[in-house]
Amino acid sequence: MKRLLLLFPIAFSGALAILLQSGGESAPAASRAAAPTPDRATAFEPAPAPSSPPGRITPQPVPATPMASPSLSGTEVDGRFHLDAAGNLVVSEDIRRIFDYFLSTQGAEPLANSIRRLRGYIAEQLDAPADGQALTLLDQYLDYKRQLVQLERDLPLLADLTALHQREAAVQALRARLFSAEVHQAFFANEEAYNAFTLQRLAIQRDASLAPAAKAAAIDQLRSSLPEELQTMVASQLQAELRAQVSALQADGGSPEQVRQLRQQLVGAEATARLEVLDQQRLQWQQRMQDYLKEKARIEASEGLSDSDKALAISQLEEEGFNPQERLRLKAAAELAAARKKQP
Repeated sequence: MKRLLLLFPIAFSGALAILLQSGGESAPAASRAAAPTPDRATAFEPAPAPSSPPGRITPQPVPATPMASPSLSGTEVDGRFHLDAAGNLVVSEDIRRIFDYFLSTQGAEPLANSIRRLRGYIAEQLDAPADGQALTLLDQYLDYKRQLVQLERDLPLLADLTALHQREAAVQALRARLFSAEVHQAFFANEEAYNAFTLQRLAIQRDASLAPAAKAAAIDQLRSSLPEELQTMVASQLQAELRAQVSALQADGGSPEQVRQLRQQLVGAEATARLEVLDQQRLQWQQRMQDYLKEKARIEASEGLSDSDKALAISQLEEEGFNPQERLRLKAAAELAAARKKQP
């Protein structure tokens, strides 16, 4: 789950980013003139393989360790293979994560090297019949990636909901054609559920017939309908998006009510209520810090107190004004406030 967003088709995520930045409103067609990324048009460019059957790559000698690529140094393989009692490979999303882990080196090295290393890892980890089953899945996955590149080229890159729905439907149809139902579900169910949630959420945001409170309630209901394992990931993504949009809104002079409506439309009513409580707690903390720093400065400037008396007075001030957990934060907060005060 931690890498789910990295698995999105490039054009879908690119157009989605444009649409999100525009607040859910339709945006102009995105430019297709930019240099292609390795994942999109270079790394999986279909290439002839005269000595190999179509869709397969001739195995080559591989390094003894999958960590031979500098770009993988210090990392661990993302996922593990699972076998049933008969030694058959159990189809799971872990397999796709393993594939993507090794293929992520594309751009830093030729794609053929990434594939050789992945084939070597499969050979090291699995015995028959699971190794052959994993290699068959890899061939299908590489074929999918190549055909996805062509699909992305053929579809117009438009940042609007209709185009994104069409693109998502086309990608899902490609997957259904190339993979069995079992593999399609295991490899892509979480991604497709997240994409569907995102598109439905954007549709709610753009629905002019709904008041902000109604949009918030609809988004709450939509998020609660997600599988539990997706809800945590969705919350993390929405918080990142929310921080960016709230910062932009506040920089433009947005009012507290506008911030509230933005929060409701992005994360729903329940999360908005929690955020408002946190806002109040932060304001209270900042006020207490200002009062503390002011009194601390008065004590330090007092000419009638010795250094030991000043230290004792400041210690008493901290104990009276802050609980033990807050006092752990106090020094760092005071240093940060002093640093900000020195800034021009």
